[in-house]
Amino acid sequence: MTSKMEYLKKRYKEMSPAQLELIIVQLDRELEHDPDSVKDELCIAMDALEEKKKKAHGKRRHRPCLPSNFEHRLDVGEEF
Repeated sequence: MTSKMEYLKKRYKEMSPAQLELIIVQLDRELEHDPDSVKDELCIAMDALEEKKKKAHGKRRHRPCLPSNFEHRLDVGEEF
């Protein structure tokens, strides 16, 4: 793998999902004109975005939840 591809992997891992989506749109446009030049970069960007979405989904799933009557318990406890 070339150093450019390694650099792009590192760079795309640090970007937000919104930034990656914009890059993918731009690469799709460039792909129409010159398919060979950006095909690998497009794959790297799409993989990075997919990984970000998987991580975000996992964080939402394992987030601790408060009981529904949590605020009520605080109010009752403050009276004593």
